Formats: sequence, C-alpha cells, structure tokens
Amino acid sequence: MRCSSAIVSLAVLATSRFVLADATIGTSTFYTCDNINATVIASNFSVSYSQQTQNITFDLAGTSVEQQNVTATISVSAYGKNLFNYTFHPCDYGIKPLCPVPSGTFSASGSVAIPSQYASQVPSIAFSLPDLDGYAKLTISSSESQEEVGCFQSSISNGKTARQAPVTYASAAIAGAALAVSSLAMLTHAALSSSSSATSGSSPGFADVVGWTQSMAMNGMMSVNYPTVYKAFSQNFGWSLCMIPWSGMQQAIDTFRSHTGGNTTLSSWEVMQASTVLDYQTGAVILVNNTASNVPGSKLIRRLTIDGINLSASNSTTANGSNAVRVLTTVQGIGRYVEHLMLPNANTFMTVLIFFAIILGVVICSILLFRIALELWAQFGSLSKGLESFRRRYWLFMGSTIVRVILILYGTWVLYCLYQFKLGDSWASLLLASITLGIFTAVIGGFTLRIFWIAHKASKQGGIEELYEHKPWIRRYGVFYGQFKTQYWWFFVMITVIAVGRSAFIALGDGHGLVQVVGQLALEIIFVLVLFAIRPFSTRSANIINAIIAMVRIASLVCVLIFVEELGVAAVTTTIVGVVLIVMQAVLTALLALLILIQAIVVLLENPQRKQYSAVEETELRSLSESKADLLKRNDSYNLELKASSDRAGSSSNIGVAISEYDHLAAGTGFIAAKRGRMAHSTPWDENADREELVPTAHSVKDLGLAADEPWARAGLERDKNGRPIF
Repeated sequence: MRCSSAIVSLAVLATSRFVLADATIGTSTFYTCDNINATVIASNFSVSYSQQTQNITFDLAGTSVEQQNVTATISVSAYGKNLFNYTFHPCDYGIKPLCPVPSGTFSASGSVAIPSQYASQVPSIAFSLPDLDGYAKLTISSSESQEEVGCFQSSISNGKTARQAPVTYASAAIAGAALAVSSLAMLTHAALSSSSSATSGSSPGFADVVGWTQSMAMNGMMSVNYPTVYKAFSQNFGWSLCMIPWSGMQQAIDTFRSHTGGNTTLSSWEVMQASTVLDYQTGAVILVNNTASNVPGSKLIRRLTIDGINLSASNSTTANGSNAVRVLTTVQGIGRYVEHLMLPNANTFMTVLIFFAIILGVVICSILLFRIALELWAQFGSLSKGLESFRRRYWLFMGSTIVRVILILYGTWVLYCLYQFKLGDSWASLLLASITLGIFTAVIGGFTLRIFWIAHKASKQGGIEELYEHKPWIRRYGVFYGQFKTQYWWFFVMITVIAVGRSAFIALGDGHGLVQVVGQLALEIIFVLVLFAIRPFSTRSANIINAIIAMVRIASLVCVLIFVEELGVAAVTTTIVGVVLIVMQAVLTALLALLILIQAIVVLLENPQRKQYSAVEETELRSLSESKADLLKRNDSYNLELKASSDRAGSSSNIGVAISEYDHLAAGTGFIAAKRGRMAHSTPWDENADREELVPTAHSVKDLGLAADEPWARAGLERDKNGRPIF
C-alpha cells in the first residue's frame, strides 16, 4: 500500500501543484498578431477566465490613431482546437473607455459574462492539466467597416506546471542514494574480506540510475513537436546532463568565448536574461529587448508558449507594443532544451566541461580524505585485510574510479562534443571538445584493447575465467566487465557503442526529429533483443532491472515518435501521450527508488559475520572444485596412483568409489563434501600465491597416516578407515 502511494505521489508531484485557490485560466504577457494594419496599439493586455463565475476579465491599455466605435471578439484555443469565439459590444457591458475608443492613449478593464452555451465548451481538464497548451486572442474591429483595427494574443495558463523543483531534488536524491548504497556495500566488502574477486555489485547501481535519468532528459532534446506538459517534465532532469544555470560560471564562459572568436551578441548569459523563448512547432525563437539587453536583471518576457508564430524574413516583430523587440535567433532540439533551462545555447559544452572537472575534483578529494582517515586509523589501531589492501593499492583504486566516471559520462560527453562541432562558435571550445573527446576515447579504447588481449591470452591458458580469478586483472579492469557473466565479459563494448550511437543520432540529427527518433529506436530494439537472448549480467536482479529499463526506453521513444511533425498527429492526442509518458517514466523512477531503499536496508541489516563466512565458503568451494577438476584432467596418471593405493589398502573396489566421488564433485554437486573438506584445510589458497599452490592443511598428511603421493592427500582430503577419501 505504501509503495503504490509513493508511486502515485511522485506522478502527482511531477504533474501538478498542490494548491490552486481558484479554477482559472489566465494570461501573463502578450504579442501582437501578424499581417494586420493596426490603428489600435496595445501596451498592456491580460485576460483571465473563471470556471466558477464563467466571467472573462480583461485589461487593455494602449493608443489609438483615431476615435472609433468598435466591437470586440474574444477567442480561446487549446491543443489546436478553438474552444469558443464570443463577440460583444463594449458599450453593452459598460466598458466606457472603449465606447468609443478615444483618439490617443486609453486604459480599459471590464468583466464579460460568457453565455452557458459557450462556457460549457471549455473542458474541465483545462483547469487541472499542467502546462496548458493554448492561447487567448482579443480582436478589435471597426463597427462601421468591420475591418480589424487591433489584435492581441497571449498564451494561457492554469497556474500548474510539470516542471517542479521538488522533482529535480527527488531525482538527484535517488541518484545520491544509489551512490551511497553502492559505496557502503563496497566498504563493507573491503572491511570483511581480503578477496579482490569480481563482484557484480548491487542493482540498480549508481550508473543505472544516472543513465536512466539522463535518458529522460535526452527524450526532451529532440526536434519534435512536444506537448508542453512533457517538455516541462523533461526539464526536471537537466541536472543529470550538467545543465545547471550558474550566473558567475556563465559570465566567465561568455568572457572566454568573446576572446576566442565566439559570437556573444547572439548567445550569452546577458542576452539570455533580457530575452524570452517562444516555442513554435519543433523549434523556438529567441526575442530580445534592445533597450534592455545591457541590463542583465531585466527581462522582457520570462517565457511564452505560442502556436504558429510567423518568423518573417525581416527578423523583427513586436511584443508588448514595443518596436524595440526583435527576433534574435532561432533554436531547436538541444538548443531549445538548454535555452528553456536559462542557459545560453553556445555555452552548452563549456558548462558541461566545467561541471565535469568539478565532479572529478570532488571524487579525487573524497578518495584522498578516505586515505587520510585510513592512515590515522592505522596509527591508533589495526585495519582489516580489505582496508589494508586498499591502503596499499590506493593509486590503483583512484585510477579505476576516474575511469569509472569517464565510462559513466562517456555517452553524454560524445553528445556535447558532437553538438559543439556542429554549432561551431569559439575556436577554443572546438579545440577543447576535440582534445577531451580524443582523450576519453583513447582511455576507453585502450582499456578495451587491453581487455581483449588478456582475454585471448586467458582463453589459451587456464580459460576465460582467469579474467575474474586473476587478481591483478580484476583489480585493474573489473570496472568494465565485472558485472557480467564470464562468457559475456565483452558486453560492456555493446553498452558503450549503444550509448555513443544514441548521442550521435541526437547531436548530428539535430533539426531532423524523425531521424533522431527512428535511429535511437533501432539501437534500443537491437539492444533489448540481445539482452533477452543472452541475459549477460551475472545476477538475476541485474538482468531483470536492465531489461525493464530497456523496455521503458523503447516505449518512451515510441511515444516521442508520435510527436514527430511529419506524422501530423493532433495536439490533443500528443498531449494524452505526453501524460502517459510522464506517468510511465515516473513509475519506473519510483521503482528504482524503492529497490535502492531495499538494498540499503539489506546492507545495513545483513550480519557481517555471516557475510564473511559466506565469502570464505564460496572461496573454498571454488578451490576444492578446481582441485578435483585438475585431477581429472590428468586422469591417466591418477588412475595409476589410485590403483597403487588400492593395492596397498587391499581392496580394488576403492578405485571405482574414488573415481565416482571425483566425478560427483567435479560436476558441482559436492556441496556437503566440500563442507566436510573445510575441516581438512583452513584456507585453500594463499592470497599472493599461484592458484596451484595449496596452503598447508590443518591436519598434515603424515598425521592422518596417508601416503604423500596419493592425489586426495595432495588435495588436502582425509580418508576413512577403509581407505576411501572423505569429500
């Protein structure tokens, strides 16, 4: 019950505000309509409609070139459909400043009761659905000539939005919790065990959560006609792509770009603060107030969403009745996404680069502090074997952690570097993008080639299992393949290729929504088919969770495909699909949060002694199995030794019994025998010795009365009074 309530709460949090005093629809700003010879110019215009009173209240102020009698028509449209048109005479409602419109300046306000036949056409969902996609228009016509003399239009809103700061904080907290749980599990394992064998780790892990959060953000970066509700929802996760507005940083980036050939007149923090983003179909137009662009604190319009804006070749328009407003530039896809987050489009790559450097610095400093803490601990107490091993291999751990960070962010890095190449602008930004992309690719490519080489070497010697059993290899390269089954150690290559392909389609296909969506959809389908076919992860939970995430990604892309402009799907349909997409992604996010909570409880409540015992037991079982398998490989020589030992014992029947027991244990069914075998040797393998060297047993061969050359004696096993080996 609590689980379902948490999921519903997350969905509600993502799609609505908690309190709304009155069910109203209103406007916040306006712009003038296109292609009319206006004689009435507005300087202020606002409209609101109350569901309770069914009244439209408006304010209008401006100037008129002449005195004239007028009629007014109020139109309300939402999701591509006209809800109602109502024409009235201002004199009938006692709006004297418009009865008639005077020559010169005027200011008028009034309330118009909408007849029930018109009010009933406004659906109730318009007052509750976040990010209402619609607009209100006031048309003023001459009573004599019936010609339009003024037209003003504004987007409408019900005060609710899917872009909520609590959702951003919650998603960041989930990722932080995943990191904390993974770190706690790793430290617990290090404190209780000296083993360095590969472990699959908990699932979902930090990489899983961050990857999913980035996927939700990237779903809002494509050049498609998003419904406003989903567009706002996807912006909640911009933090996972390092899209965080910071004025000081942005101003420093602007200075850097201005000194290296960047165009800060079209895209900069100062211009961003004095402009607005007007959405149209698959892109957006940036309007800037020329008179206010030198004042960073002033904004012409915070945000305005409209349909069908006419981008004229003259590159100019008017808004709020001011000719000082002009069309600065147009953006789409990635540019539109970052501009809505109040980040200059041209600053995208440098913003990510700086945040990556900050993240890397925090990681390095955290590891340094942990090393200092261990040194202080070692001065006043004793460390466990695991922590002592970390202390000795400190630089190796730091290096593998840095590589892990690069591996997690590599797909996103490819996205921003390719986008910077396509965008151009500052030569220094292009150079940094080239250098960093080359370094990261060289790091991952170099490790990949090395892993393939040692895998080839291991397959010719002791088997591919050496990748997981040879401690120096698993310590250095286990971050790449440690979570996969032995035979699918190479699966990290496919994950990396899919991530790079996904980013390439988004960045290079910017402006072509159909190409972006279809390309990613093809990659995701291939990935999920392989995932279901081979189930490469070493644990069942990891296979299930990654399969669920992959399926939701495919479902999300199918929903985004419906938003593609070429398909011409109705606005009402796309909005419904957008809400479904939000709920689906919110449910999966809540599920990941629940699984992370369960993992945290397991890690905190698990018995450390039992965990240590299990680790030792697992090591002994593997050791004993390998010993018997090695004996069977040299079957001929051992048969001779078994025959000789049976002659000394006076019974030939022991040969068949011994061979049968060997076969039974080598097949992996000798668990009870292995537990008995623990009495014969306390620690099967020495940490620093080769795998063939056995630690001296608790009971020596001579004390047990065994012949030193008997194979079960060399394997550290006891023998009963009849000469049979005890397994």
